[in-house]
Amino acid sequence: MLMNTLPTTDSTRLGISVVTSAWNIERLVGETIRSVVSQKQPGDQYVFVDGASADRTAEIARGFGDQIDVMISEPDDGQYHGIMKGFDHATGDIQGWLNADDILMPWTFSVVREVFDRFPDVDWITGSPSFLSDQGQLTRVYSKLPAYPRQFIANGWFSKTLGGYLQQESMFWRRGLWDKVGGLDLKYALAGDFDLWTKFARHADLVPVDVPLAAFRERPGEQRSSASEDRYQQEVKQICADKPRATAAWRFLANRGTVARSFARLMIRGSSPAIVYNRRTRDWQMTTARRSISRQSLGTLIEEWRLDRLGEE
Repeated sequence: MLMNTLPTTDSTRLGISVVTSAWNIERLVGETIRSVVSQKQPGDQYVFVDGASADRTAEIARGFGDQIDVMISEPDDGQYHGIMKGFDHATGDIQGWLNADDILMPWTFSVVREVFDRFPDVDWITGSPSFLSDQGQLTRVYSKLPAYPRQFIANGWFSKTLGGYLQQESMFWRRGLWDKVGGLDLKYALAGDFDLWTKFARHADLVPVDVPLAAFRERPGEQRSSASEDRYQQEVKQICADKPRATAAWRFLANRGTVARSFARLMIRGSSPAIVYNRRTRDWQMTTARRSISRQSLGTLIEEWRLDRLGEE
């Protein structure tokens, strides 16, 4: 079912604040910064927090001059501490953060602004999960529109083996949602974003927008998410310790390997809102329907399985 919601009557442009927390990432940080500042409009803001890098990260950032609205370079207690410092300076109605090796799509600010303006009851959105190679090539876009049942997120079921992780760099939310939950819990060094999503879901639906908004750069072994996987999983387990568990059948399939896990995601369905572009009316519209929680179609899953088998030969 499509619901066409009229734009808000307030003519004031919604401002977008993006925060980047960086440390020793000189090879990639320039591309990240350009992906943000190239699309800023009046009222938008970019906050860059450097944790006293020992390389040229801060120098490269300063080279963008006043395109970066707030520049901080000083020692901190890690990425999440830097992000929290950045949001202390954020003034935008809409917020998000971008890691220093990822990128925004060229249309992201335009789409995000229009969606939040058109749908005043939407507080939290995400784009289609997208991935870059280490060389900056766009290698994958998950184009299947999924369901994100709110209770599943609140329960921590969008995890590695169950529903799959939610892609942080594609997330945008209204400032009031961030303020309501108090931002990141700094006792988590690696899974703070996972914890944040469970808290957001207590107050708002995560609404997928059927277009890529950002891309995650895959650098296996170099990123904290891969180099510290065991510690990350320990933090996820701690966050979920007092939350309801998924059904025994789902947990069984989730631990039977990639094929069984992917099949479970295709079979598990839920109702949740989504935002799609109507090419006939040329505008973004809200749709509600029962969908699987998988972000990949059966055909895509089969093709990835074939590629994995080829890689093993």
